[in-house]
Amino acid sequence: MSKIFRKYVSSLINLFIQKNPGILLNWAALFLLSVFFGVGCSSNGNHSGSKNAPNAKVQGPSPVDPQNPPQIRIEGIAADALYEEGSLIKILVSNYPVGKAWQGFELVLNDGEPERFYESRIDYKLPVAKLRKGANLLKAYLVRSWGEAVKNREAFAYVPFFFESKGLSWVAPGRPIVTLVSPRGEYRGEDAKKVLFDFLVHTAGAEEKTWKVHYNLNGSKLELSSGKAYYFNDLASGDYELKVEAVNSRGIPLGQVVTRSRSSFQIIQETEDEKNNN
Repeated sequence: MSKIFRKYVSSLINLFIQKNPGILLNWAALFLLSVFFGVGCSSNGNHSGSKNAPNAKVQGPSPVDPQNPPQIRIEGIAADALYEEGSLIKILVSNYPVGKAWQGFELVLNDGEPERFYESRIDYKLPVAKLRKGANLLKAYLVRSWGEAVKNREAFAYVPFFFESKGLSWVAPGRPIVTLVSPRGEYRGEDAKKVLFDFLVHTAGAEEKTWKVHYNLNGSKLELSSGKAYYFNDLASGDYELKVEAVNSRGIPLGQVVTRSRSSFQIIQETEDEKNNN
């Protein structure tokens, strides 16, 4: 959305507030403002860390109806089963309007790149070329239109399985499954000023938590609270490598395929000439 259009919409909303000072009408106008500008997506609290760590702001959790929580399921393959080449796996979504306002879900095979879908039900054939001999893991999770993962537990599903031969599963009771949701790809102009950083951590079983979550962005390290989304603000132009991983109480990485997740992305900030032309 261009700056000129933003200013035009803002002027209309401000004029509306002035001519309709009632509380309910003001609330409605502020709601419209939030739709156009993303007001309310992040809190004002800074997540402090090392001196050289990027400025990451906490993003508040998205509301979920506890009576009808968004849900995603993986069917057609049992946990720790041997996958037969060509078999179809069903991905089913309920209580979530996929396809509306670009909401959808993502599939991640092992530590590969996510695939985005916008249907409430798909038949999925696993790409054999990307399967590993022995242990594999398929993850599915719901995402908001702006890229944040839905945070209730039912909005995440996974199934460990084997291909060609059985062995030791990657998933074990109490072992965290870490999934980096965002950022990925390229960010330009306005999008580059405020980049969503979001990840998920789930465990199999209910054992006591004995691990923490760290992230590493181009060498800057910071401890995080799982279950929250963050923003990187005003990153300089350049290429970035981001890794999120679970570590033990001494800060040593757990070192399993499922306990770490990584991505690469690029920031392209506007030049002064580009800013003046917008």
